[in-house]
Amino acid sequence: MSISYWTGTPKGLTFSVAVILFLSGCAVTLAPNYDKAIVDGLLATNIALMEHFAATAAGTEKETFVEREQRYNHLIGNLDALAIQTKARPVPSNKVTEKINNSLSERGIQVTDGDEAPSATALDAISKTITKMRDTDRKQGVTAVEVAAFKGQVVIFLDQAITYENFLER
Repeated sequence: MSISYWTGTPKGLTFSVAVILFLSGCAVTLAPNYDKAIVDGLLATNIALMEHFAATAAGTEKETFVEREQRYNHLIGNLDALAIQTKARPVPSNKVTEKINNSLSERGIQVTDGDEAPSATALDAISKTITKMRDTDRKQGVTAVEVAAFKGQVVIFLDQAITYENFLER
């Protein structure tokens, strides 16, 4: 059935206008609201993380860990605070989202439980990664290859979080 079928006659045009008006009155919210404070926090934390990776890019020694410990703790604290902020926003629950998630699950694609935004999941993963880096650094230092691996993982999750949060500004 083509669009011209619906709009080709005065009755079809009336029906099309009625459908559009009906659908526009039934706005479905599929995501949490945009929060500029979260985006600003993500952008500031992104800069701090990239500065940290730049400072440790050549690797570190266990003996100098105390010089970096405060920076690690600051980063982890900021990430955890941002994760809490993103989790505190209500995520709309609706049948459309449930159907989409069911369809994705049937295809073997992992979906969140719907209770938190994907950015919250990404922030938790970044926090765990930086915590692992801190603990490794404390125990034995980290090599340049390990720093690159930690950075690679963090960049993937940061990209997901920033992209999702910026998308909410629509």
